[in-house]
Amino acid sequence: MNEDSILFETPKVRCLEYFKRLTEELYLTFCGIEHCLPGYLYHTEGRPAYHLHVVLEGRGVLSVNGRQHDMHFGQMFITKPGEEAWYQADENDPWVYCWMTFDGTMAHRYTEDAGFYPGVNVLECHVDPRQFYALVKRVLDFPEPSPANLMMRTGIMLEYISLAVHSNSKADDSVRRSRDYPMDDYVQYAVNFINENYPTAKIGDVARYIGIHRSYLTNIFKAKMGVSPQEYLMQCKLQHACKLLIETSLPIQEIARQVGYDNPLTFSKTFKTFYGLSPRNYRLKHKALPE
Repeated sequence: MNEDSILFETPKVRCLEYFKRLTEELYLTFCGIEHCLPGYLYHTEGRPAYHLHVVLEGRGVLSVNGRQHDMHFGQMFITKPGEEAWYQADENDPWVYCWMTFDGTMAHRYTEDAGFYPGVNVLECHVDPRQFYALVKRVLDFPEPSPANLMMRTGIMLEYISLAVHSNSKADDSVRRSRDYPMDDYVQYAVNFINENYPTAKIGDVARYIGIHRSYLTNIFKAKMGVSPQEYLMQCKLQHACKLLIETSLPIQEIARQVGYDNPLTFSKTFKTFYGLSPRNYRLKHKALPE
C-alpha cells in the first residue's frame, strides 16, 4: 500500500481510506465494515463529507446535533458535513454496520435523492442490507490504488448510493401503490415524519415524503387530528422545548435552536402565546414544583 490509500484491518474492523479522485463531482474517501464491541462509542464534530451507514446486525444509538435515534438492523443513517454526531453500540446487542464516505459537488443532491433531506439522518432500508455489505466488501478486497481499481471503486460507490436511492423509491412506491390508501395511514405517516424530524421539517417535506399534495395533506390531517400539520409541527417543537426547559439547564437560546427556531425572540413569543408564560418563567415555575 502506498500514500494514495491506507487499509486498516483488525478482527473487528476492516476499512480503507483513499485519497485519489476520478472526478470532483462525486468521489469516495473512506469505506469499511465494523463489528462493534459492546458500548463502543464514536464521536465526531464538524467532520467533512457524507458518511452513509447501513446497520447489518444488532442495535445502537445515533445522536446528530443533539437528537438521538435508537437504531436497529435494517436501518440506514447518515452524518453530513459539519454535523456534530456520536453513535454508540448497544451493550447487549452491539451492532455491525458497513459504510461509505463520499463527497463532491453532486453529493448533496444524491443524498437527498436517497431521502436524506435536511434534518433527516435515519431511514428504513427497503432493500436487502446485505447488498450494501457486498459492495463495501468488493472495494475492500481490491485496495491497491491502481487506475483500474480507482475506476472500479468509483463505480461501486455509485452502486452503493443508487441502492440507497432505490430503497427510498421503494418506500415511496409502498405509499403510492394504492390511491385508496386509508386516510388514517397518510396522517400516521405525516405524524411519524414530523415527530422524527420536527426541528427542520417543513410541511412541503412531509407531503413530498408521503407522496400526496400539500393541500390534500392539510385537509385530511386537520380532519383527523383537529389541527393543521403546521400547528401540529409547532406543538411538537414546543413540547420538546418544555421538556428541555424542565430537565436541562441549557440556555433558552440553545433550546430554541435545538427545536428548530433560528430566532430566539420568535421562539419566546410563540412559546408565551401558546403557554401563557415566557420560557424563562415556565422553567422557574415548573422547577419550583415538587417532583
